[in-house]
Amino acid sequence: MARKRHVRRRGVQSQEDAREARLEQRRLRLRRRERFGQGVSDLLEVPGDLVLNVPRVTIVGNLQMVIENHRGLIEYSPEFIRVGTSTGQMTIAGTDLAVGSVFADDLSVMGRFTRITFEEMPEDEEAP
Repeated sequence: MARKRHVRRRGVQSQEDAREARLEQRRLRLRRRERFGQGVSDLLEVPGDLVLNVPRVTIVGNLQMVIENHRGLIEYSPEFIRVGTSTGQMTIAGTDLAVGSVFADDLSVMGRFTRITFEEMPEDEEAP
């Protein structure tokens, strides 16, 4: 008589559990990358924005702004400009807003600024 072989199954995860596990893995990778970049920055004594590729924003008065390390212009109007960054999106509200120049590494905005906000990237979106 043949023996029955018991097959041990892995615990079946729901889609929500699998998604949460992926998000936690992504958070862990981002924290490790940030700590490593900060360590390299401290060791080489260079500014963190060079190593970590975070946006660097220079505002001159209330009339001009230069955004370095951007990921592109998302939305544009004379009252509202939205720019993609490595950490999420930057929103600039004001009057008579105009994009002065757009290069691969920097973007300049001119006009009268009334509000500048940063919105973090949603946790479930993968960074490009």
